Amino acid sequence: MEESKTAKKIGAVIKIALTVALFVFIGALVFRMCQASYKGLEGTHISPAFKEAYKKSDVIRTHAVNDEFSENGAVYAYSLVYIEEGGYLQLSVRYNIRHIDEVKLTYPDFDEKSIRYELVDANGKSYTPTVLADEEKYNYHYFKLEFTGVDFSTEMLSIKMILDGIDIKVGEKSTLTVHYKDDTYIPYTLSSEEKKQLS
Repeated sequence: MEESKTAKKIGAVIKIALTVALFVFIGALVFRMCQASYKGLEGTHISPAFKEAYKKSDVIRTHAVNDEFSENGAVYAYSLVYIEEGGYLQLSVRYNIRHIDEVKLTYPDFDEKSIRYELVDANGKSYTPTVLADEEKYNYHYFKLEFTGVDFSTEMLSIKMILDGIDIKVGEKSTLTVHYKDDTYIPYTLSSEEKKQLS
């Protein structure tokens, strides 16, 4: 009789443990899905430079970024808009904070503030961005970047994540192509909020 009670208690403990484990697993899965689907700094930031480019041409274009992820998977780009005639390009990028943790294993003194971005064309010309906004969420750091004076006649444009003070080969794997000259573009329609900011 005592053995039966003990067995029932053990069975109840096992059931509780399995139930808790199941809820933890489901919670982790939902959290991971939220991480994957979240894209910070979406939409278009109506900056003074955007307004200047828009005066030259009101034709705003967009398309899916060609290489969404860099070779090492650390950098991701999206939400690209450009005004070709105004030499203007804006997009959002994010990097995985865990990637920087890995870099710090080899370069313990590396500071995240040393991270910067450049837009590089097929001829090697580079453009320095204005950072319009940034935020950290989950395991990622997001930036909204804009570039002016861009020559869209070049074959392609790539975003380069530069880790100052680090072996250049590490940075090469954090480069991704965002635009080809022959990309099929989609006309970008400003939202009512964006139109309000533009006026």
